[in-house]
Amino acid sequence: MVQFWKIIDSGNGCYTQAARFFPNIEIYPIGLDIERKNHHFLSLNLADYGRLFGDKTLFNTLDRLPKPDVILASPPCESFSVASAMWGGNACWKQENPKGSRFVIRNKRDYEKPQVKRVMFRYEKSFFNRINGELCTYNTIEIIKRYQPKVYVIENPYASRIWSYIEDVLGFDIPFENRTYYGNYNYPVKKPTKFKSNIDLGLKYEHYYAGVRINHILKTYNARSNIPLDLLREMYQRIIAWLEERN
Repeated sequence: MVQFWKIIDSGNGCYTQAARFFPNIEIYPIGLDIERKNHHFLSLNLADYGRLFGDKTLFNTLDRLPKPDVILASPPCESFSVASAMWGGNACWKQENPKGSRFVIRNKRDYEKPQVKRVMFRYEKSFFNRINGELCTYNTIEIIKRYQPKVYVIENPYASRIWSYIEDVLGFDIPFENRTYYGNYNYPVKKPTKFKSNIDLGLKYEHYYAGVRINHILKTYNARSNIPLDLLREMYQRIIAWLEERN
């Protein structure tokens, strides 16, 4: 059996659904469902910072699982997304000058400007989104480094700031971009995305005009976090083939 860990599965468990097509995959989805509608997860908070106080629940729990051949991860994108665009950056981060860091923390007064109030960005929500995003991303990289899978894949939107955060802030280099559009895999929205990995996944990347926006079709958080099953099945096939070539 090929042991897969899925760090922060999509809300509706798309990674787990796709794994059912492969009898040689044993998958362990790990995380929390924000809508509390699914119960297939190993319930762990990936924004855990208990190690600061000597609480090693996160790693103690993961240590009991079979060692992963593959780690797949989808850290929350809210704090890194261009969907929350705001002057100088987004609702969580800003860049104060063209050559400066893209990860300057926003001051509370940034949210008090009239143009910000009109689009309903709020300091407290943005603060929590930023902390959650940073911790989940940090723990994802720490998990990959600790368990040393043969293959790892991290998913996030194409233009997400997470890619700069992982490389520039956390100092972790991921060699293969693996760009794709969800619409290339029989999905109703285009959604440019990356599945950055230590291997080349050879995903489809064919540009086209979609004419629809994701929030016009997919109304809930879980629906917006879905990943096309056709895409995941193709990715699993590539990963398994890569592993078999090296056994």
